[in-house]
Amino acid sequence: KYHDYKYITQPMASKFNDRFAVYSPDQIDLSDNEYLIDENLDGINDYSFDRNDFNFQEFLSNLVVRWEYSPGSTLYLVWSQTRQGNNDSGVMDFVNDLGDLFSRNNDRPHNIFLIKFSYRFGLK
Repeated sequence: KYHDYKYITQPMASKFNDRFAVYSPDQIDLSDNEYLIDENLDGINDYSFDRNDFNFQEFLSNLVVRWEYSPGSTLYLVWSQTRQGNNDSGVMDFVNDLGDLFSRNNDRPHNIFLIKFSYRFGLK
C-alpha cells in the first residue's frame, strides 16, 4: 500500500530528504482509483496518476512420500502445487487472501507429480 506521495524539488540536493516534498492533504485527492493533484492549491487539478496499491498472494505446497521397500531401494512419490493471484486492494487480510486463492474459478492451480524409483544392485 503506497502512501506519503512526494514530488521532486531539488534532485541534486546532497541530503536525500531535501530532494523532495510530501504532498499535503489539500494537494492530493483520491477519486475513482486515481489521485488528483492540485500542486499550487488554486482549485484546478494540475495532473493525476493511477492508484497503484496491489496485493499479491501465493501458496506453495509439497508432499513427498518415501517408501524403502528393500534396503537401499526406494520409491518416491512427489506432489507439488502452486496457486497465485492478485488484486488491487492494497490491504493485507490473511484469511480473506488465503480464501481467494482456493475459491478463484479463473486461476487454476499448477500441479506437478513426480515418481522416482531407485534400486540397489548388490555386488558380491
